[in-house]
Amino acid sequence: MSGIKANSCPSHISGLKRPLGVVGGMGSLATAKFLQALAQKSGADADQDHVPFIALSLPNISDRSHAISNGCKAPLHQILERAKWLERAGCGAIAIPCNTAHFWSSDIADALTIKLISMIDATREFIRRQNGSDLDNLRTIVLGTRATIQQKLYANSMVDWGDAAPEVELLQQLSEGVIEDVKSGNLSRAAFNMASVIARARQLKPDAVILGCSELSAICRDRDKVSGVIDPVDILVDACVSWFRNDDTSV
Repeated sequence: MSGIKANSCPSHISGLKRPLGVVGGMGSLATAKFLQALAQKSGADADQDHVPFIALSLPNISDRSHAISNGCKAPLHQILERAKWLERAGCGAIAIPCNTAHFWSSDIADALTIKLISMIDATREFIRRQNGSDLDNLRTIVLGTRATIQQKLYANSMVDWGDAAPEVELLQQLSEGVIEDVKSGNLSRAAFNMASVIARARQLKPDAVILGCSELSAICRDRDKVSGVIDPVDILVDACVSWFRNDDTSV
C-alpha cells in the first residue's frame, strides 16, 4: 500500500501559519465543546480558512482541585509534558480550556518558548472592556471548582455580599454538583440544575456571573448565557481566533 510521501505537499506549505496547540482532557466534554466553538467562531468560509489546531486530550491528569488543596504539583508536570509535546510538534501557541489549571499559568508560560493564551487574562480584559472597570471592583459570582474560588483566579466573589453571602456560597456548592454530573455523563440533570443555578444567581443582581469551570461552560445553554453571564471558554476561543488571525504564526 502506497503511503503519503514526505515531499507530496505543495511548495507553499512552509508558509502556512503554525497551528494552535490545545491541552485537553480537563474534561473531555469541555475540550470537545471548546473545539466546537473554535470551529463555529473562526469566521471561516471554507475548510482551508479554519483555525488549525492539534489537540492532545489525555484525561489522565491528576485532579487539579485536590492537588492545589494539598500543595501537589503533579498536574502542573503533566500539563507541561503535554504542552511541550505540542510545542515540539510545531504549534505556535497553547490554549488550555480548563479554568483551574490556570492556577499554574505563570509556571506553564515560563516553561514554554511559545505563547500561552491565558483564559484568565483574556476574561479579565474582556470584563474590563465591557464594564469600564477591573474585575476586582465588581460584585461578581464565580461558579466553579472550590480551588478556583479559594484561589480567587477571577475575583473574590464573597466581597460585599453581606447577608447574601450564604446564598452565594450555596450557589458555588450547587455548581460543584453540576461539574460532577457533567464529568460522569449525567448531562440532563446537569443542564437542569445549571439553569436553576443561573436563575438563582441572577436574583442577587450581580454585575457578572462567571462560569469559572469549563464543564459549566459546556452544559450551560445558550439562552442562559446572556444578561451578565460571562463564559471564559467562549472568550478563550475568541482570543485564540484573534491570535491566529492577527499574530505572525507562520512557519
